[in-house]
Amino acid sequence: MVSELTRALSMAILDIAALGFLGLGAQLPSPEWGAMLGDSLELIYVAPWTVMLPGLMLMLAVLIINLFGDGVRRAIEAGVK
Repeated sequence: MVSELTRALSMAILDIAALGFLGLGAQLPSPEWGAMLGDSLELIYVAPWTVMLPGLMLMLAVLIINLFGDGVRRAIEAGVK
């Protein structure tokens, strides 16, 4: 159950970022990783950190949520045995 919840949360984060990247997410004043990636694509050769930093933070957020869910699942399974 916890693993499914964290997996759904990470998928929601990726979906929101994809919508922001396509310009269908939150409007401009609100900071959004997908919108940051989409807005900085034209600067990728001049200032690559403008693409790398939001992408890295997005990847780390999803990774941390998945690792947290896996750790909770393992702790629950160890407690049941």
